[in-house]
Amino acid sequence: MATYIVPQKKLGYSNIFLDFLSKNENCNQFYPSQSLIAVANELGEQKFNRDKIADILIKQNKQFGSSEKVFDNIELLRNEKTLVVATGQQAGLFGGSLLIMIKALAIVKSAIQYTDEIGQPVIPIFWIAGDDHDYEEVNHTYVLDRASQIVKTTYDAIPEVELPTAELLFENEDELTNAKTTLKESLGETDFTDELYNLIDTCYTPSENYASAFGKLMARLTADYGLVLFSPGDVQVKKLSIDFFSAIINKQDELHKNLFETNNKIKSLGYHIQVEKKDDSAHLFYNLGGRKPIVRDGDNFKVGEKQFTRPELLKAIADHPEKFSPDVMTRPLWQSALFPVISQKGGAAEIAYLAQIHKNFPLFDLVTPIYKARPTATIVEKRYQTLMEQHKIKFEDLVGDIEDIINRILAESFPDDIEEKFQAMKNHIKCHFEDFSKDSLVFDKSLESFAKQIFGKIDYSLNAFEGKVFSAHKKKSKESRDRIYRLWHSLYPNRTFQERVVNISYFISRYGFKFIPFLYNQIDSEESSHKLIQLSEMES
Repeated sequence: MATYIVPQKKLGYSNIFLDFLSKNENCNQFYPSQSLIAVANELGEQKFNRDKIADILIKQNKQFGSSEKVFDNIELLRNEKTLVVATGQQAGLFGGSLLIMIKALAIVKSAIQYTDEIGQPVIPIFWIAGDDHDYEEVNHTYVLDRASQIVKTTYDAIPEVELPTAELLFENEDELTNAKTTLKESLGETDFTDELYNLIDTCYTPSENYASAFGKLMARLTADYGLVLFSPGDVQVKKLSIDFFSAIINKQDELHKNLFETNNKIKSLGYHIQVEKKDDSAHLFYNLGGRKPIVRDGDNFKVGEKQFTRPELLKAIADHPEKFSPDVMTRPLWQSALFPVISQKGGAAEIAYLAQIHKNFPLFDLVTPIYKARPTATIVEKRYQTLMEQHKIKFEDLVGDIEDIINRILAESFPDDIEEKFQAMKNHIKCHFEDFSKDSLVFDKSLESFAKQIFGKIDYSLNAFEGKVFSAHKKKSKESRDRIYRLWHSLYPNRTFQERVVNISYFISRYGFKFIPFLYNQIDSEESSHKLIQLSEMES
């Protein structure tokens, strides 16, 4: 059976996230405590551009090749009763790490559950963070090769200027081919890889950008679940957002006051600040020769070396909204301005920075969604499950010093004092042989030379035996060490959770596309403890 690991500090979680999970009294003040029904009622009093955003979603999801279930959900959004459970992530190369799929499937299950709980339609929307410009975060991914070694595959074509990833095409065909080749050589050939590689080749072409290629791949992988994909870089989305972008500029003083007070309160309780922003940050980006932060400069603003008065900046937003995008502190607000979001699912880092911005939802006349920690899981293949059971290795052990596990296992299979025992045995044999020889030589001195020859052969054999024992131990030690390191690379690669590193393609290549519905069935969308999902359950 799958087991749960209660989040602990040694698993890398922050204090504020742990206190969020335990509903600590100090922490509760930074997170909404309303019920789903209460938030649904508040959202019912707000107006959204439902038809316009639905039309945009239809256009985008047609481009992604989404299934009919997706379009059924989009049509539901036109209904004033329909609400949204949201999550998102950057558009990782070749679909990114496993956590993206876990997030996506979790909100699908939550949407079904919330629909039943509140008696209103709730649909899942995945926000593809294509406005982000951190190229180094999305241009690579990791898989495990046939020897369970971690292999990094990279699309290494650094853009000349920092553009949103939704504007970065895979136009360097040589680099794209190299990235695909590295991926395919690492995964090898299985019964499932022809279909997988064909899908990747179809989605990732020189005419696609990071967001569109990611969207096409996710649409195929989640076709059975009605997951609505959304890319905010759309020109029409930005036109709908003119008022919100303008409000960010017009509400600078209140925005900063709220953030300053909240950050001080967080720090006074001994928590860390997840996102540190400079005091002059306007919390909005302007794509002006590259995506650049807008900086407050007295009563005016600055982008790079270009100065703007407030009216000039507001006019730029009105004339070219497609060039603007929120930063991390205002993006969740933007999401709630576009969609009737009843709940937002995020990881530990997201939950930590959402604590910083809760006061700004009312500032923008928005309803604060209920924050939920996303599920978190590690996939355990059967061979590693067997190894962990055989040597009583806990998942928590892998977070510590791997050499401690290896030393314990080697000590169990090869006692530390074996050298002393072997020497004692040789001394014992020698002593008894010499005593017996002395007794024998009393009646026949001619046996002395023969006795020496015999003991020489015995000593040689004993030394040969000792060499064989230690040689076998050395070989077994290497094999044991290699197996433990393969386990470590698989379950805790790069010294972090597997879900944050290993690409979804690794599991599909080994277990086929049926891995997706298996993962869906294993996920508890409302469970925040770390879950070990054992693939032996799927294989059986």
